[in-house]
Amino acid sequence: MFSALAPLNINQLAEDVLRLSDFFIQNPDGLTPWDQQFCQNAYRHYFLPLNFIRVESVIRRGQQVDFFENFETTIDWGAGPGTASFALAKNEILKSQLKNQILIEKSPAAVKAFTDLNSQLLQPKVTTELTLQNLNSNKNKTLLTFSYSLTEMNELPKGWNEFEGLMILEPATHQDGRKLLELRKKLIAEGYYIWAPCLHQNDCPLLIHSKTDWCHDRFHVNAPQWFQQLEQQLPIKNRTVTTSYVLARKTKPTYDFTNKARLTGDSLKEKGKTRQLICRGPEREFLAWMHKNKNEQTLSRGELVALPNDLESKSNELRITNTLV
Repeated sequence: MFSALAPLNINQLAEDVLRLSDFFIQNPDGLTPWDQQFCQNAYRHYFLPLNFIRVESVIRRGQQVDFFENFETTIDWGAGPGTASFALAKNEILKSQLKNQILIEKSPAAVKAFTDLNSQLLQPKVTTELTLQNLNSNKNKTLLTFSYSLTEMNELPKGWNEFEGLMILEPATHQDGRKLLELRKKLIAEGYYIWAPCLHQNDCPLLIHSKTDWCHDRFHVNAPQWFQQLEQQLPIKNRTVTTSYVLARKTKPTYDFTNKARLTGDSLKEKGKTRQLICRGPEREFLAWMHKNKNEQTLSRGELVALPNDLESKSNELRITNTLV
């Protein structure tokens, strides 16, 4: 993805990235200025590849639990340049399964500026009409996607709950992350089952046991040299990227979550032990490696792990006597 997007002028790109970043900070609920050249340049060479990594990684999370089975159509609401659709179309398994993709984006400038990418999608239909009506898709085999578009909206579009599947990605900020946890409750109330990152349909432990925590995943970035040169001129170094996400369907998960847990926190060293927050139900729980056992592990946030049967439970800790495989 990075290799196809190498810019001609690193210095100009750095200026454009900083300018667009400032715009997002100053206008957190504002519409992206797709008609501006600086925005197109910054998005194509900086924000798009990073967002592609986020979507691509969430897709892998979904495939791990068989989330994408039987989908034939994807609808990308607030598609922008079509990053989410592009990641779905580039997936080696899904590209042979999906029959068509629909991109809904109100800005003609966004669609026009990224026509070369959209041409690589799967029989794409692009529309600037903000409606989910009359799209001629089998709703039982359709995945509705919101990739960084809900943050610009006050409510979901009419008809959102008529589709079999939902893939939602939001910025991994406190505000957007907590908002997504609240939305999760609405999805369940509407008859949806959460397939990932949650392994259960109960209350979210981060929402009911904390006023500050929010659920987000972390993915590593393997960037080329030109991108690293660009970041030398930027205040943020993206060795990893984060995102909050929810994958939901109207059908129950087919994956067996028995004795499984999701790592929802980073590894934290404390006196005498190392702890890592996990999710497998409504309780706030930690895996704990006692340093005296010399079995400490560093596991990636967001991974799905199998729990051994010999865990020692103490307070909110599940103490590991050996190591996780």
